[in-house]
Amino acid sequence: MRAVIALAVAGTFTLAGSPARAQMPDGSASRAAMQKLDFMVGRWKGEAWMIRGTERVQTTMTEVVERKLGGVTFLVEGLGAIPGEGGTSPRVVHNALAVIAFDPQTGGYILRSYIASGQWGDFALTPVDGGVSWSREVPGGRIRNTAKIGNGEWHEIGEFSRDGTTWMQIMEMKLRKEP
Repeated sequence: MRAVIALAVAGTFTLAGSPARAQMPDGSASRAAMQKLDFMVGRWKGEAWMIRGTERVQTTMTEVVERKLGGVTFLVEGLGAIPGEGGTSPRVVHNALAVIAFDPQTGGYILRSYIASGQWGDFALTPVDGGVSWSREVPGGRIRNTAKIGNGEWHEIGEFSRDGTTWMQIMEMKLRKEP
């Protein structure tokens, strides 16, 4: 039994100094890929509208995008609020948190998004000319978002489709980068 324990301990020390450990990723591929999305980083604020049920809700929207973990991820926080009635505090109508990362194995970006209702999901984030796009399945169809970001402006459109062919706009944000 002592021989088995000694062999296990020796094997642990051997693995600790093995080439497999020395070849741990250093994050440079992810960091380089995320730098291609640096145009998103900053604090953005402006006006937005969204369809909630049968109602079109006008809101003040803020998006904050920060580099995290030495630049291998971005943390994105979105908050939309409408004025409170009678001088009361604003009412939050959109509250989302997301992490964007690059997957060197697939060569693609992933967006893990959470909203205050408890829903969450992982979505492929695709760079497009002047911005990014992502989509997701929802009951009854699909939603896609396309954000064009540049020259200090963030313009995002959200659309819904039942069949993947005909799209109806369900939200729009027009934000400006804050200093």
